[in-house]
Amino acid sequence: MSCHGRADAVGQGMRRMITAAACAAALSGALLAPAPASASDCGYEATATVHFRSGPGTGYTSLGLLRAGDRMGDPKKRDGGWWKTFPMDRTQSGIKAGRMGWVKATYLRESVCMNH
Repeated sequence: MSCHGRADAVGQGMRRMITAAACAAALSGALLAPAPASASDCGYEATATVHFRSGPGTGYTSLGLLRAGDRMGDPKKRDGGWWKTFPMDRTQSGIKAGRMGWVKATYLRESVCMNH
């Protein structure tokens, strides 16, 4: 075997190793990448300015206002079109994250997010 033939064989072997390593890296990244979160994993968001209340109805005290875009957690309880939920972050009007309260379900929609 000539030196030239040996160099070609070594070069092909190196290309195969590099290709295999690149494929393994690409596959491991794809397998480890988180899947997009479902809407329910991301909670809900207010669609308009609405009172956040101490109970399921307009007769209950307002705890503050939710504004369009305020992110809310998944409902913990449902009662006649009202949902018991909580802000996932401090709201635009200052309601603290985690504060439990009630909101009319028609003012909430599922959030869509790609990472959690």
